[in-house]
Amino acid sequence: MGYDWLRARSATIHGEPCFLGISDQTGNAVLGMPGYITDDSSHPGYRPAEFLLDELQDEDVEAQPGGQAVLADLRRRLASLNSGRSLVFGAPGRMGGVGYSARLSPAARVEAMNFAAAEAEKRAADASADMICWVYALEGADYALDRALRTRGYARISVGADCHLPIEWASFDDYLHSFSAKRRWSIVRERRKFAEAGVMIERHGPEVLGPELAALELQWRHKYGRKADLIETVSDYRELQENVGDALSVFVARQHGRALGFMTFINDGPVWWARFPGFDYSMTPQIYLYFNLLFYHPIELAISEGISSISYSMGSYETKCSRGCRPRHFLAYVRTPGDPSLAADLELVDRVQRRRFDRIDQKYAGHGKG
Repeated sequence: MGYDWLRARSATIHGEPCFLGISDQTGNAVLGMPGYITDDSSHPGYRPAEFLLDELQDEDVEAQPGGQAVLADLRRRLASLNSGRSLVFGAPGRMGGVGYSARLSPAARVEAMNFAAAEAEKRAADASADMICWVYALEGADYALDRALRTRGYARISVGADCHLPIEWASFDDYLHSFSAKRRWSIVRERRKFAEAGVMIERHGPEVLGPELAALELQWRHKYGRKADLIETVSDYRELQENVGDALSVFVARQHGRALGFMTFINDGPVWWARFPGFDYSMTPQIYLYFNLLFYHPIELAISEGISSISYSMGSYETKCSRGCRPRHFLAYVRTPGDPSLAADLELVDRVQRRRFDRIDQKYAGHGKG
């Protein structure tokens, strides 16, 4: 699945591929990771000057002594790095990207990762990269990565969260009754309004991806300031169809035959990973398309199919957590040869982000109470 996903989506990063593989003395592969040389023209999720501070606002740092001044200084320094080039290790779709041989012991993984990091630093120097980053690593998921990079002096920074939904219910009614009475009433009303509007959701494979859904994805991308065009988006769909195939599920909402929105999920064994959506923003919001398309319908199917969890990635944290998700930190490990003190100063971002997600988690720990 990892190889297929990389073939299908690497071009969306708009960076120069710089994949790294480590072999043992007998030539057997022990570690591999996708990397990209990125610059100001690359996807913002893989440009450190964007993703390191993207979710932070002035009000988020008000409680920190001198926080606003530090944040302003960080923005200035990130913007002024000489080349704008970075070496970024991670997979497309804001996913971590280190793979290890199953036969490696924990200690051998650390050793291999340390060797890989040394090689990465040489490549960054050769590319005149101002920053080296390992991005979107789920906290606690990769001990070897954490140990090797922290030992080498990398700063560890929370740059967002994966909104993770464990599927713990025997039925949708059980899911519904896990909420407070107020939230339960809201969900029932949102499902009723959706049904009364005559909107139906159907599950498809990647074959349904084409110009009709691409137009909806473009509306979503343009709303959030992302540049994309129809021809490029349809071309990206063909790559998914060719390389990912049946591992991709596409939920499409239609009203009287017209597509109003869609949501894609990668099927990874017992886990679903939410990927890109698309919406018709000209419709009235009273039908609650977002909640039914992203949550209620997929969750109902996931329960019936024995799925263990759904990961909804980054963004809209309060909304996602109000429907049962829990935030898991996405980490970036950062080294800045172009400005050696910058990585340490970025730890302000980590402190603020952790408080933010702790606050959201506590607020919705009872699935939408409050």
